[in-house]
Amino acid sequence: MANKTYIEFEGFEAVVERLSKLGANTKSITEKALKETHKVITAKAAEAIQPHKLTGLTEKSLKRQANVEWAGTLGSVETGFSIRQGGLASIFLMYGTPRMKKDQKLYNAFFSKKTQDEVKKIQEDIFYAEIRRLNG
Repeated sequence: MANKTYIEFEGFEAVVERLSKLGANTKSITEKALKETHKVITAKAAEAIQPHKLTGLTEKSLKRQANVEWAGTLGSVETGFSIRQGGLASIFLMYGTPRMKKDQKLYNAFFSKKTQDEVKKIQEDIFYAEIRRLNG
């Protein structure tokens, strides 16, 4: 199941405003942060899907390419599995069925607080590093 991931950390609007005043290309910084986010989540998902290699189809459907999409000023990147390319099983693995327990590790690769906190930290670090670079 593919999910759209966005830049989400406290004070994001203020950081973007500050970067704009410093003359930074906020679009390229956002893309860099989203690509790093994609890398982290994809690595966790690739590790978590390893025990489920009956056919390998679900693993192959993992979105390994970070394609940043823009809707106006809002950037996002898809993470997870492509349903159309054989990733339907990922939904049953992550959420379980009446006869099968959910795979908590696979679920956590996308939705755990630890993953979300890690993603927010990476995003913040990228934006604040750019502010430091521009301030000299």
